[in-house]
Amino acid sequence: MTEQPEDPLAEARLAGRLAGERFDATLRDRERREREDGLTRRVWTLPDEAGGGAAGESTGELWRLQREVERLQGFHDAVVRSRPWRLLQAARRPFGRAW
Repeated sequence: MTEQPEDPLAEARLAGRLAGERFDATLRDRERREREDGLTRRVWTLPDEAGGGAAGESTGELWRLQREVERLQGFHDAVVRSRPWRLLQAARRPFGRAW
Protein backbone atom coordinates (compact mmCIF):
# COMPACT_ATOMS: atom_id res chain seq x y z
CA MET A 1 0.00 0.00 0.00
CA THR A 2 1.54 3.29 -1.09
CA GLU A 3 1.03 6.49 0.84
CA GLN A 4 -0.49 9.38 -1.05
CA PRO A 5 0.44 12.91 -0.03
CA GLU A 6 -2.28 14.50 2.05
CA ASP A 7 -2.48 17.59 -0.11
CA PRO A 8 -0.26 17.66 -3.19
CA LEU A 9 -1.39 21.20 -4.01
CA ALA A 10 -0.27 22.45 -0.60
CA GLU A 11 3.07 20.71 -1.02
CA ALA A 12 3.51 22.27 -4.47
CA ARG A 13 2.70 25.71 -3.06
CA LEU A 14 5.20 25.23 -0.25
CA ALA A 15 7.90 24.08 -2.67
CA GLY A 16 7.22 27.05 -4.94
CA ARG A 17 7.29 29.51 -2.08
CA LEU A 18 10.56 28.09 -0.76
CA ALA A 19 12.13 28.21 -4.22
CA GLY A 20 10.97 31.82 -4.62
CA GLU A 21 12.37 32.83 -1.23
CA ARG A 22 15.69 31.16 -2.04
CA PHE A 23 15.84 32.99 -5.39
CA ASP A 24 14.93 36.29 -3.70
CA ALA A 25 17.64 35.85 -1.06
CA THR A 26 20.23 35.05 -3.72
CA LEU A 27 19.20 38.07 -5.78
CA ARG A 28 19.29 40.39 -2.75
CA ASP A 29 22.76 39.14 -1.83
CA ARG A 30 24.02 39.67 -5.38
CA GLU A 31 22.55 43.19 -5.49
CA ARG A 32 24.12 44.04 -2.12
CA ARG A 33 27.55 42.88 -3.32
CA GLU A 34 27.19 44.88 -6.54
CA ARG A 35 26.27 48.02 -4.57
CA GLU A 36 29.24 47.54 -2.25
CA ASP A 37 31.61 46.96 -5.17
CA GLY A 38 30.32 50.03 -6.98
CA LEU A 39 30.68 52.15 -3.85
CA THR A 40 34.21 50.88 -3.30
CA ARG A 41 35.17 51.66 -6.91
CA ARG A 42 33.75 55.18 -6.62
CA VAL A 43 35.54 55.83 -3.35
CA TRP A 44 38.88 54.62 -4.71
CA THR A 45 38.57 56.90 -7.73
CA LEU A 46 37.41 59.89 -5.65
CA PRO A 47 40.88 61.28 -4.73
CA ASP A 48 42.03 61.15 -8.37
CA GLU A 49 38.98 63.07 -9.55
CA ALA A 50 39.27 65.60 -6.70
CA GLY A 51 42.83 66.50 -7.59
CA GLY A 52 44.66 64.20 -5.21
CA GLY A 53 44.54 63.93 -1.46
CA ALA A 54 46.31 62.14 1.33
CA ALA A 55 46.12 58.35 1.32
CA GLY A 56 44.94 58.41 4.92
CA GLU A 57 42.00 60.62 4.01
CA SER A 58 40.93 58.21 1.28
CA THR A 59 41.19 55.20 3.59
CA GLY A 60 39.32 57.02 6.36
CA GLU A 61 36.58 58.04 3.96
CA LEU A 62 36.32 54.49 2.64
CA TRP A 63 36.03 53.14 6.17
CA ARG A 64 33.34 55.72 7.03
CA LEU A 65 31.35 54.93 3.88
CA GLN A 66 31.57 51.17 4.50
CA ARG A 67 30.24 51.67 8.05
CA GLU A 68 27.43 53.84 6.67
CA VAL A 69 26.50 51.16 4.12
CA GLU A 70 26.50 48.51 6.86
CA ARG A 71 24.31 50.71 9.07
CA LEU A 72 21.83 51.33 6.26
CA GLN A 73 21.83 47.63 5.32
CA GLY A 74 21.01 46.76 8.93
CA PHE A 75 18.14 49.24 8.94
CA HIS A 76 16.82 47.88 5.63
CA ASP A 77 17.00 44.30 6.91
CA ALA A 78 15.17 45.28 10.11
CA VAL A 79 12.38 46.94 8.11
CA VAL A 80 12.01 43.99 5.73
CA ARG A 81 11.82 41.55 8.65
CA SER A 82 9.30 43.64 10.58
CA ARG A 83 5.76 42.40 10.98
CA PRO A 84 4.10 45.60 9.64
CA TRP A 85 6.23 45.44 6.47
CA ARG A 86 5.32 41.80 5.87
CA LEU A 87 1.65 42.60 6.46
CA LEU A 88 1.82 45.47 3.97
CA GLN A 89 3.48 43.21 1.39
CA ALA A 90 0.82 40.53 1.90
CA ALA A 91 -1.88 43.18 1.37
CA ARG A 92 -0.16 44.42 -1.82
CA ARG A 93 0.47 40.99 -3.31
CA PRO A 94 -2.91 40.73 -5.11
CA PHE A 95 -2.19 44.04 -6.87
CA GLY A 96 1.27 43.25 -8.20
CA ARG A 97 4.85 42.69 -7.23
CA ALA A 98 5.82 43.35 -3.64
CA TRP A 99 8.03 46.38 -2.96
